Amino acid sequence: MINPILRREAVTTMRTWKTYAVLVLFLTVTALGAGFFVYMNLQVNYIYGFRLEDTLWLYVVMAAVQMGLVLLAVPAIAAGSISGERERQTLDLLLVTKMSPFSIVLGKLMSSLVYVAFLIVATLPIFGITFYFGGISLKYIFGLLGLVFLTACMVGAVSIFFSCFMKKTISAIVLMYLVIGLLCFGTLLILGFYIMYYSMKGFDQQNFPVLGSILILIPNPGVAFFSVIDGQLGTDIVTDSVLRLLNHSNHVLQWMGTHIWVLHMVFDVVVTIIFVCLSAHFINPVRKHREKKKRGEKA
Repeated sequence: MINPILRREAVTTMRTWKTYAVLVLFLTVTALGAGFFVYMNLQVNYIYGFRLEDTLWLYVVMAAVQMGLVLLAVPAIAAGSISGERERQTLDLLLVTKMSPFSIVLGKLMSSLVYVAFLIVATLPIFGITFYFGGISLKYIFGLLGLVFLTACMVGAVSIFFSCFMKKTISAIVLMYLVIGLLCFGTLLILGFYIMYYSMKGFDQQNFPVLGSILILIPNPGVAFFSVIDGQLGTDIVTDSVLRLLNHSNHVLQWMGTHIWVLHMVFDVVVTIIFVCLSAHFINPVRKHREKKKRGEKA
């Protein structure tokens, strides 16, 4: 019952040395991030005294490093799914099998996500450092990892979509990195212009159109990440510094602003479904045959 693409990719991926090289690099960067934070914290505490609450930010640092590494790794893994088959001239052979285009795309996406899940699970022992200091529970870690995994699903689905119509894998990877940059930094730039526009019109904190700010930030994985951190650690990184919601009277907007991570996860699921269906449509050989037939009739 296992998808044939997933079974084949799992076997071939685990036989290459690159798989374990990426795993070692992933763990090394995560461990170095945690080690650097512990070193700097010890240096500061040596001067000003030890504060246990500061060690909670070790969890934030490790989670942020993992989120960044996943956003960088998923396009490199998934963007070559279809274009790589085309470069090896095996895509046509894959399309003439009994598998439907949707099954092919879904198998490619699942194979990429299985590898990402493998990387995420491998970092759990490093997250165990936070239990030494206390203040972090397993549900916090698994909740945050759930957000990271759904974000990886969304990025992987869009990467496969780009891989369907780009002839070169490197072109699909570069295009996907541009999209990630737009989601992470472009939305913040748009929000800055949005706030500037309404500030020039004289809107104060009570009547500021917060709904527009929330809608702009929903696709941003970084904002969703810090929204989870706000809920887990009781901070106000998103609501205080970005959304100006502390004194807003609308309870619906208050909930949306403090639960952007929930809206982002819904966004991830919807985008994943849409782009998987679009990818299956683009590689459908029946569609290509009909388009060629129409072009021949017009000629």
